[in-house]
Amino acid sequence: MERITVGINQQKNLPPKVHYALSRVLHACAEQMTAPVNQSLSTLKDDLPLMIGREASKTREIVLFSHCKSLSSNWLRLLPALLAHIERGLSSIRDEDDDHIVQSHARIASSQWTLSDVDGDEHVEGTTDFGRVINESRLPLYLLGQRFGVLAESAAFEPNAIPIGPQKLVDALTEASREVFGEDFPHTLLADAVAQKLFRIYPSLVNSVNTELDRASILPGLTFVPSLKRDGATAAKAPPMEDGMPEDDSVEYREAPSASTARERFVQAVATPDFTQMQSLLARAKGRMPWRQSAEMDSQSALSGPAVASLIDALPSRDTSGRPLGIRQLQDELNTRAKAVHGPNAHLTSQLSDSIELLGMLYDAICRDVHKQSRALELLTRLQVPLVRMAVSSQAFFDQASHPGRQIMNHVAESGAAIDDDSTNVDLRFDAALQHAVERVEKEYRGDEAVLQNINVELSEAHEQQVKRSQAVEQRHVDTASGLERLAIAREAAKSLLDERIGARQLPAHTNVLLRTAWQDALTFIRLRNEPHTDTWKRHDRLTNRILEIAESPDPVDDVDLRDSITAILKRTGYHIEDATEVGHALSRSASVPNDPDRMPMTRLVVAVKARPRFGESGREAQQIETISAPRTPAEEECFQRVRNLPFGCALDFVINQQGDVRRRRLSWYSQITGNALLVNRQGARVGEMQLDQLARLMAIGQVRVVEKNQASLFDRAWMATKNTLESFGKLLANPALPVAS
Repeated sequence: MERITVGINQQKNLPPKVHYALSRVLHACAEQMTAPVNQSLSTLKDDLPLMIGREASKTREIVLFSHCKSLSSNWLRLLPALLAHIERGLSSIRDEDDDHIVQSHARIASSQWTLSDVDGDEHVEGTTDFGRVINESRLPLYLLGQRFGVLAESAAFEPNAIPIGPQKLVDALTEASREVFGEDFPHTLLADAVAQKLFRIYPSLVNSVNTELDRASILPGLTFVPSLKRDGATAAKAPPMEDGMPEDDSVEYREAPSASTARERFVQAVATPDFTQMQSLLARAKGRMPWRQSAEMDSQSALSGPAVASLIDALPSRDTSGRPLGIRQLQDELNTRAKAVHGPNAHLTSQLSDSIELLGMLYDAICRDVHKQSRALELLTRLQVPLVRMAVSSQAFFDQASHPGRQIMNHVAESGAAIDDDSTNVDLRFDAALQHAVERVEKEYRGDEAVLQNINVELSEAHEQQVKRSQAVEQRHVDTASGLERLAIAREAAKSLLDERIGARQLPAHTNVLLRTAWQDALTFIRLRNEPHTDTWKRHDRLTNRILEIAESPDPVDDVDLRDSITAILKRTGYHIEDATEVGHALSRSASVPNDPDRMPMTRLVVAVKARPRFGESGREAQQIETISAPRTPAEEECFQRVRNLPFGCALDFVINQQGDVRRRRLSWYSQITGNALLVNRQGARVGEMQLDQLARLMAIGQVRVVEKNQASLFDRAWMATKNTLESFGKLLANPALPVAS
């Protein structure tokens, strides 16, 4: 089948980021719609001839035969036409005459559905139940409406106002049908047939579009969770959402400030293993048969949960020399105490032993990803005994991403993640909150998950505050970088004006130098605060022409007003009053005017002005431009185009040594004009500035990688690493000739 090419109309003058995001939406629609649209048309193509002969009217049969022939000949044109209509809807979301905020269509009960008449001259109301479709995708549509509101710079879109909302899709189908098959075709019949097939995959379509907009940094991480209205402190916790928003009026909705829900969705998408699967892998890695591993649980000597909990309460966190005990040492100590208290045959059940052993492997995997000099390692060490208690209390610690103990552990670990390398840039307030949380876990947690929940809520609030502080710090750096960009634009405008006005004129050497230095600084200062159409900028354009007239005049000219104007603007630009006065004097007099012996010698003035730093320019920028002047290779040019279209805030991984160690940075901001890019760390602090050209060259040789959105948490990555390790050992045991994966 011919490949369909889609794109967003560039004549709408949409901002680059909006154009890129809408292009991703259109591509997602093309991928999701191709199969259902073509399948429904193929089915309709086979079913439509069966309607011939049902009525006595020969005219009707002739019309139906004509429709069948038209459908057979042109059905492949419908999908491109449909996508073209969707593209027009997407590209016009910012049109002022388009009302995006409309009420949803009234829900039509299924009892009111009817078969469409195939008569070409009869127009039947659409039979699609939009209310049902919206209800089935209520949450994704709500999030999509929020994102389209951002793209359109308007309020959030109602479901049927979204360009790919149910109503808009059916309208686009009808218009595409008219375009492809002509006015006499039964468009309602076709639209209903395609819509019924299309709406079966509609939740997947909306989720796919949300994912693409999330990757394009349009409200990244946006998620909503339901919470029950509370009558008091004992109000029930809101049930988790699986397939969209419940319709119960007792539910209210609030935005989840953390990314835990998005992270859970990602973890589910990559099929994170549960405890049962990991226990089975552990058994194979040990050479046991998985179905035999529960034999010990039937033993009379196996300890009960309360007995194990009391033993854990008595476990020491350090050995006799004061060194902290590891998870495996704690397991050995637990087995020793079990035999000492309950007899030599006492032992933990296979399930509890496996829980502790898996926890030990998970803990080691997490510690490998934590910076060795960070405070997080110390806090993780203090959490070992509570973690053992969590692991033996419930499998939920391993299975549920929302488990409060798991989230606390993840907060602690990610505060010292080696990939971020922020060990020297610590948020003292959040660090204090982490220490307080660990202290509370040590003192208060004795198996009651409600205690962990309270601690986690407190720590999550502290984390949200840390994120806000980081965003504020980052925004200050972005504002500074944006200011430098405006300065560069102003400097280029001043230079362009002088290039245009001077042209091929033969000016005195000192005049040319002063124009290209001091007066260009003055013009830059004026342009920074005034647009080209303003009277102030036009006035300084006239002053430039007056300076040139005087410089070329053969007659003696001394323009006092011009001198005062030049002196005043140079003083505002930052020049010392003496230098400003001397420059004003030099540029307001023609060469034929006799020199004043009391004035600064022209050579000394030129040297002083040339030695002065240019307004809004640094030596580092000139050095960068010189460094990246070499032409780019085709691979570097491809990377350069990709870098220039990356969304602000995306993460980049930099390979820092030959061992492949990586440091993660946020591409907080970059300028398409100057090519300068701002890099910040997790705390929002500026860690460097690079040219987009430099990033592209590093990307071309694999030294820089763009991080995909919705990556798993450190805990989830460690859990997957543990799974891979167990699988490798299991394969090695089954086939000793195979190497173990690193």
